[in-house]
Amino acid sequence: MKAIEKLKKELLKNQEIVDFCEQNKLTQEQINHGISELYLHKDNSEICAKCLGKLPCKSSAYQMMTILKYENDRIKIVYKDCPYVLKKETYPIKFIHCQNRENEEFKFDKPSQAIPLKAIYDFSEQYEKGKKLKGMYLFGGFGVGKSFLFMHLAKLLEEKGARIIFAGYPDLMRQIKSEIYGRAEEIIAELKTVDILIFDDIGSENNTPYIRDDVLSPVLQYRMDNDLPVFMTSNLNFNELSKHFSETNNELDDMKGRRIIERIKYLMKPFEIKGENYRSDEWK
Repeated sequence: MKAIEKLKKELLKNQEIVDFCEQNKLTQEQINHGISELYLHKDNSEICAKCLGKLPCKSSAYQMMTILKYENDRIKIVYKDCPYVLKKETYPIKFIHCQNRENEEFKFDKPSQAIPLKAIYDFSEQYEKGKKLKGMYLFGGFGVGKSFLFMHLAKLLEEKGARIIFAGYPDLMRQIKSEIYGRAEEIIAELKTVDILIFDDIGSENNTPYIRDDVLSPVLQYRMDNDLPVFMTSNLNFNELSKHFSETNNELDDMKGRRIIERIKYLMKPFEIKGENYRSDEWK
């Protein structure tokens, strides 16, 4: 409670936050419930006020601005394009807990790679910001080239000015669980709003209710609502992944597992890749 009260005192030094709370006649309970959204907006709005398009963007919602709204008894954050970003630029791919293999050679010569490789080229040709396009879910055994295929896709989309996060899912989730209050929300906001989100190796993490319900689920829901593409690699097919998300250390919840899979199916087309493990000694 002391930590929350300290955060509230800091928030109430921001006149925009004070005005928002007064205009919507928010109670202390409502403020407490939405304190993470208020704090995230406070940080971003203060960064934007100092920038005005003159500095490299340091906002957690890169090159976007946040707006507070109060709807259905909840404080919400809405993301809008920064008005100072007037021209298309190219941005380096942001790798998080994932090795940058852009310069490594890899042969796309497996028969099962042909269809997803064509889908990658089709997506890159059709891609425009704001256009509704389904992403891809690549699944298969170890070392069959799933990550390399999406590395190739990321390079194609980078040339079109897309902002891309390529993240090793298990290590990223461990980082989010260990982050201090507020910083985790910044990471989640970036995962929600980046143009192209690629999660590598989903399903190999230690599933927890927090990661499933408070991180992955809202990220996928936001991207569904805003037509933002998602791509994933996994060793698991949809049925296996549903079982994975249904099981945590302390509970079994088939419904929540199925909900995650329904979002994934809405956002992505599945492609299975088969073949030998190119990392094994026999394949070298």
